[in-house]
Order: sequence, then C-alpha cells, then structure tokens
Amino acid sequence: MFTLIAGLAMFNTLAMIVMEKTKEIAILRSMGYTREDISRIFLWQAVIVLAIGCVLGMAFGAAVTFGVSKIPISITGIFKTETFVVAWSGWHYVAAVSTAVVMVMLASLVPARRAAKLEPGDVIRGTAQ
Repeated sequence: MFTLIAGLAMFNTLAMIVMEKTKEIAILRSMGYTREDISRIFLWQAVIVLAIGCVLGMAFGAAVTFGVSKIPISITGIFKTETFVVAWSGWHYVAAVSTAVVMVMLASLVPARRAAKLEPGDVIRGTAQ
C-alpha cells in the first residue's frame, strides 16, 4: 500500500516537474536533444530518486524493526517471551524494493513521454500541452 502511494507521489512530482520545466525542455529540444534524450533525463531522475528512497527505506525499516524487537513485553502461556517476536528476513526487503522499482518506473513513464513530446515551437507560441 505504501509503495502504491509512493508511486503516485512520484508520478505527481515528475508530472509537475515536466509542467514547470516546459521552457527548459523546449530549449534542450531546440539545441538538438532528441525525444529519447529528454525521456532518458526524466527516467534517470526517477532512478536516482528510487535508489535514494530504497536505501533510506531499508535503513528506516531495519531500524524500526530492530526497535520493535527490543520493546519489553512479558508473555507467558503457550509460549514465553520477554520482547516482541520479530521475523527478520531479507526477502521482505527484496519484495519491497522490487515492488518499488516496478511502481516508480511505471509512474515515471507517462511524465517522461509527455516531456519528450513537447515541441519547441509549440512552447514559444504557448500552445504546448
């Protein structure tokens, strides 16, 4: 669920950047950058944000999980424990990162394609969409 929200946030952020950078994109296009070059710029921007988010997210998740595993709680009965029982698994991190990669890359495709479709003449005339 959090990954879906992060993907939507990434889509909104990149869509706003495309809208704000319309003139700059037109300048790049008039300097000879191809549509693929413009798309690549926005996809690389998404990859950088994704990498930073994955590293910070894994560190934060590990710290919170470790903190929860140290909370004292006294349970006796069928089983006995002094702290919360936490299942540590690397597969949780692999699944979270894989889902984040898919969601963020899908969310970044639409803004990247929109940026690549901008024509310098349309921007100058003010008819760019």
